[in-house]
Amino acid sequence: MKEKKRVLNNDIRANKIQLISDEDGNLGEMSLSDARLKASAEWLDLMEMGKNGDITIVKILDYGKFLYRQKKQDQKNKQKWRAPELKTLRITFKIWDHDLEVKRKQAEKFAEGWHALKISLMLRGRENHYGDLAMEKMKSFVTSLEDIYKADGEVRRSGNMFNVMLKPKK
Repeated sequence: MKEKKRVLNNDIRANKIQLISDEDGNLGEMSLSDARLKASAEWLDLMEMGKNGDITIVKILDYGKFLYRQKKQDQKNKQKWRAPELKTLRITFKIWDHDLEVKRKQAEKFAEGWHALKISLMLRGRENHYGDLAMEKMKSFVTSLEDIYKADGEVRRSGNMFNVMLKPKK
């Protein structure tokens, strides 16, 4: 991300400026030389914020502190918008009701973190003859999660695997 170039102290070119302070707010219109004297007396910097017609808006601040706060704010924003992960739950054909309830609670925890969910069921050996029962087990598990997740499509079978993608409800 390219950082915006800031115009500071002696690089500011303007006759009349509107001076703004961090603590006091608007300090009024004045000449640039008066603002420079005020900033140097307080050991602070002048930073150009923008233009309002023919008057340049300048802020008096500690530029090092400003950069530090900006960096911390960028870190906080980056953390906030972290992309949610895809979580996977695997269930088996012979899974019992209690184990299904444990998987459901896991899915609820994933929904709190706004994670997408992939549920898969794999048939082994003789279980392949009971594809219709496995499909029913997957559909009933997906319907038990309807209050927190919505299905991205139907339960699909590919070979001996059943898969479905779920997205958290907003």
